[in-house]
Amino acid sequence: MFKHYLDAFDAGQITPCRRQRVAGIVVPTLVRALEEVGLVPMISHDLGCVAEIQSGNAERMRLFQPFNPALQIGHGAKDTVVLSLQRDNRQVACAATRLLWIGESLALDMQSLRLFYADVRGMSRPGETCIVTAPSAKKIGDCHVGLTGAVFVHGGESSVVVRAMMRLLHLWVFAHWKWSWLMGIAERPVVRGYAYDVYGYPSAELGVWREGREYMLLVAPRRYYEERVDDPSFHDLTIPLGQRTESARVNAQQIAESARAGEERAA
Repeated sequence: MFKHYLDAFDAGQITPCRRQRVAGIVVPTLVRALEEVGLVPMISHDLGCVAEIQSGNAERMRLFQPFNPALQIGHGAKDTVVLSLQRDNRQVACAATRLLWIGESLALDMQSLRLFYADVRGMSRPGETCIVTAPSAKKIGDCHVGLTGAVFVHGGESSVVVRAMMRLLHLWVFAHWKWSWLMGIAERPVVRGYAYDVYGYPSAELGVWREGREYMLLVAPRRYYEERVDDPSFHDLTIPLGQRTESARVNAQQIAESARAGEERAA
């Protein structure tokens, strides 16, 4: 069910201009940061491990429908990744991403409940609704998105844990899947404390109401995330993940120039 992150991560799928730094510096640095607090990062493609950690912490962790194995059909390596942090073979933290195809618009897929249930008619409750007015939800469509959720960390763990976990998870998603947007749905307290600094989302929009609760829509286009991966400070856990540093701008320019030079040589 589980494989060590270093064994599961395929750097060969990253463009050559990024591969050496990501595989040689970024990933080992983030993995080492977790090992220093006694945690082992493990990859799974089974939502069952999310349900397992939630079952023992139901008072602190609600299981969002796209990550509930009882409400999903046929999930696996093609569309599901779970990063589990373990100590003595016990799950201490987890986060997951689902690769989902969005039809006409994200807003419609959410309001029809297709985003939440594999079988809306058979799994949703009578009268269940989702109201969406967030601007980006109406613009995102006809593409794949990476939906991240099921984020949980046991109380008392270092702040390093969630910071390193989210960077490793989204780095795996960036390297292994083709998508146009990363997205999440979170309540305001979570957005204030984590959306920019820890999760790395540059945008948080009001306009999602679900089961009597108000949420915010978190979105990041792939190009934005490419720039963050190219930032030499990406593995520095003291710097907010959403912050684009001056070194990132210089590095992005150098990568673009290198790519153009390669195209000219090929021509």
